Amino acid sequence: MTRASALEHAVVDPSLAETESPDAPPETADPGRQIDRRLSDSNQTWLGKVVDGRYRVLDVIGRGGMGVVYRVEHLRMGKMAAMKVLHRDLAQDPEIIARFEREAAAVSRLNHPHTVQVFDFGAAQGALYLIMELIRGQDLARVIERDGPMPWSRAAPLCVQICGALHEAHELGIVHRDLKPENVLITRTTGGRDYAKVLDFGLAKLDQRGAPKRETERQAIVGTPYFMAPEQIRGDDVDARTDIYSLGALMFELMTGEHLYSGSTAVGVLTKHLTADPAAPSMRAPKLGIPPAVDHLVRKALARDPAKRWQTAAQFAEAIEEVYGETVADTTGTRTSVARALRGRQHAEEVATESDLRLRRSDIDSYEASIKRRRWSMFAVMFLLFGGGVAGAAYLLTRPPVTLGAEREANDDPEVANRIAAGSPVTGHLGKRRSATEGDRDLFRVEFPSGERRVVSVTVSGLPNLDVTLAVGDRLGTRAQTADEGRIGEGEALHRRSIDGPLTITIGQNVVRGALPVENVSDTYTLLVIEEAAKGGEIEPNGIEADANAIAPGETLRGYLDHTTDLDLLRFNGNDGTYTVTLTTNNPATIWQTGDGMLRTPGVASIALKRGEILKIQRTPKGTPKRDTTWAFDIKR
Repeated sequence: MTRASALEHAVVDPSLAETESPDAPPETADPGRQIDRRLSDSNQTWLGKVVDGRYRVLDVIGRGGMGVVYRVEHLRMGKMAAMKVLHRDLAQDPEIIARFEREAAAVSRLNHPHTVQVFDFGAAQGALYLIMELIRGQDLARVIERDGPMPWSRAAPLCVQICGALHEAHELGIVHRDLKPENVLITRTTGGRDYAKVLDFGLAKLDQRGAPKRETERQAIVGTPYFMAPEQIRGDDVDARTDIYSLGALMFELMTGEHLYSGSTAVGVLTKHLTADPAAPSMRAPKLGIPPAVDHLVRKALARDPAKRWQTAAQFAEAIEEVYGETVADTTGTRTSVARALRGRQHAEEVATESDLRLRRSDIDSYEASIKRRRWSMFAVMFLLFGGGVAGAAYLLTRPPVTLGAEREANDDPEVANRIAAGSPVTGHLGKRRSATEGDRDLFRVEFPSGERRVVSVTVSGLPNLDVTLAVGDRLGTRAQTADEGRIGEGEALHRRSIDGPLTITIGQNVVRGALPVENVSDTYTLLVIEEAAKGGEIEPNGIEADANAIAPGETLRGYLDHTTDLDLLRFNGNDGTYTVTLTTNNPATIWQTGDGMLRTPGVASIALKRGEILKIQRTPKGTPKRDTTWAFDIKR
């Protein structure tokens, strides 16, 4: 038997073979906490609703500390997904909303097979939501509760899988912050093998209601006490090594069945993370046969000093693989890594278990392509039927696409978005409302070719009797950035956004709770999409360190703070030294800071900078709203 075969047999869950069949109804774990199927009145109000014109809410499948999870159906594709609706009070704070948009946009880039995919996000009915893949399985906490401590031979592959998900996120600058058994779903391959899916990346960062507002204090106590790293408890900066500590605590519980530290209060547990030395798993549970070599793996992950831990999730995974190879024997003596087994047959089997009724990222890609094909086919057939002939068909297929200079209804859905051209103004009305609670919305598309990244700015003028909103997203209108900075009568703008492929723009109105949507069939707004030069200006999104724009000595970089909570990050690309830094802006209520944490106002400053240091630009929390706040950063010796 090869090592790969030994691993595959080792990770089979025997209890599953006795209790489940392929025809059993799916059991979907709550992404975040243990399932609580009781419905409150507020939860029931979502049932039957259509969210953002695409997702019909079918039923509640779980509840947790961050919100409620629903099963939803994508109306155009008929595919099932999970929708996590965060608690409404999170949507009352503009700062949290902006943070949600930044975190969700970052997390939606994750595509690792051991990460629960996030397809879409937005706001509806006064709450924030995420659309995620629907997973059949249980969270790891319930698996431990059901099965008890896992043998090392079963725990090792799961930990390697979790490391894979973490490593991709860390490479993109995303730290989970709340890794725990409840945030790891365990599903099964067709052979009954464990398959881990990590979820809720970055969500813990949102749940800071009532937390201090200053940037230097925002990170205080974000996470779960049993799995929280010392630097989190102290409110220090967190990075990939913070998640590695949490994974070490998770591994300890996975193999011993006990928390790393226990106490009668949360404060008592947190204190032990700061002061106590972690016990060796083999000593805590001496009768479970945990190899002594595993003790070193776990205790190094649990070092109080981040510099003494495994420095990356990939390094941690390699160490787990090595110990697995030394401690788990097979009949032939052939050695192969845990990673080889996970990346081969096991992954292929997992894909095979996915129901055709569940929404996947490939479904969205195929759907976008099919819309384009159907449009062209319909036009071609109609033209040929009316005598255009071969020459007419050739002309149809080669001529530039027709674009509009004025809105043409109906255009309130991505499938019927009006096609417009960059650089040409387009006029439109926000007229007849769609329902008693939903105002008119207009969708437009610029058919930029895929594979050619470009920078665009989008502006829309205001209307005298309503509050216009602007959203810019991909072909389906998903992964959108929204602007609602202006008041009634004022326009909106989103500047210098990096895109690759078709751009969909949504014009709508902000309706105050309890009020009726406004219909305005008299006044027109003007929409303008402009393609801009990439050099010399910021490129959005740049609100997380992974997306920070580079700036070198001698350069002047210009940008915009499009909304009150917009955060622009720059990465210094010069040599270490002291520099003269100048920030000019049209809004005095602008502040900036470097790695020293000192808040500075616009003007000139002499500052010591290190290569790779992050510079942050934002508005003051109490500043007067000012749409189109501009800034220019200049760094000189």
